[in-house]
Amino acid sequence: MMNISKFYLQTKTYYGIGCSRNLDRILKENGFRNVVILVDEGVKSKSEYFEEVQQIVSDNSHELNVEVLRGTEEPDYDYLDVIADKVRKMPKVDVLIGIGGGSCLDITKAAAVLKTNPGRGIEYRGFNKIKKAGIPTIAIPTTAGTGSEITINAVFTDKKEMKKLGINGHHMNATYAILDAEWTISCPTFVAVSSGMDALVHTLESFMCKQSNPLTRAFSREAFKNLYEALPCLVEDPQNKEKRQRLLLGAYLAGIALFNSGSGIAGALSYPLGVHYKIPHGIAGGIFISSVIEYNVNKGYLDYEELFDLVVTEENLSIEVKNRRFVELLQSLCKKLNVPRYLDKWGINSQNVDEVAKLMYPLQPAFDQNPIPFSGTTDALEMLRKHVA
Repeated sequence: MMNISKFYLQTKTYYGIGCSRNLDRILKENGFRNVVILVDEGVKSKSEYFEEVQQIVSDNSHELNVEVLRGTEEPDYDYLDVIADKVRKMPKVDVLIGIGGGSCLDITKAAAVLKTNPGRGIEYRGFNKIKKAGIPTIAIPTTAGTGSEITINAVFTDKKEMKKLGINGHHMNATYAILDAEWTISCPTFVAVSSGMDALVHTLESFMCKQSNPLTRAFSREAFKNLYEALPCLVEDPQNKEKRQRLLLGAYLAGIALFNSGSGIAGALSYPLGVHYKIPHGIAGGIFISSVIEYNVNKGYLDYEELFDLVVTEENLSIEVKNRRFVELLQSLCKKLNVPRYLDKWGINSQNVDEVAKLMYPLQPAFDQNPIPFSGTTDALEMLRKHVA
């Protein structure tokens, strides 16, 4: 039987340093006159670029409303409803422009569909529950991480159940994405590293998950090369806009690969740890990803040779050696970026790790995307134990 895969990509993208200055063109070409900007509070307060771009939008709008979004914690469904209600009460909105990290862009995409679909956000939790297209959106990431600007996902926390599950599927893509490294320069180093590790986890897990295929792997490979080679700039050369632009490209390509294939263990582990222990999503994934790959290599999965060859030119190495060297490359990268190895900083230690492991029991469907069998009980506990001092 022929193996048939589906691939989805529907967002128009502008790419290049300073390309946000072309927003006037997008507004004019589409007749967008009534504009709402949803901007992360950190970007609003720290980025001089925001003032410049806001003026461009204002000069080309009939009416402009700016809503500042909190940036201190990941969004939940209650907060989404607050923002969506504000947008719903605006009589005329032609386009929503989201400027911020992944959380800001998720809110922008979700508020856009809640403008045209009734009810609370949590009623659309899951997959393909949105029936009517939302108003147009322009997603401008200020961090290179989630890839929300290109994915069909928007992740929110259900505070009642203390679980993360997003609004996913039809109509959840941004209409436009703008990849412009000018936005990333003011991003704090820790946030930039967390975002970058999130993108790295996306590209590695989309590459190895069971649903990957030659098309998604092409995106995964290109994303990995860009991310691996450019991530060190965050600590070594943070003002390098060319490398920051490569990070945005890597995160974008990783997002494409991820939502067209699947994720895996490191990403799944990070969700409950973020909800219950406030570990930043990208940092949590970065803590686990090299251990996940080492686990797979030890069990005989050796496809990482393809990724190793993209960034290291060394002849006469066996496939197994390349795979083991690949684990070492990732460990070295995490060390260079000051990604913690242990979870103790967030209150997870040898005394409570068994209780923490119980949070992983419901995640078996996500673990099952890994190419090697991984138990949500025994293997998850052992994985957690490796990362407590």
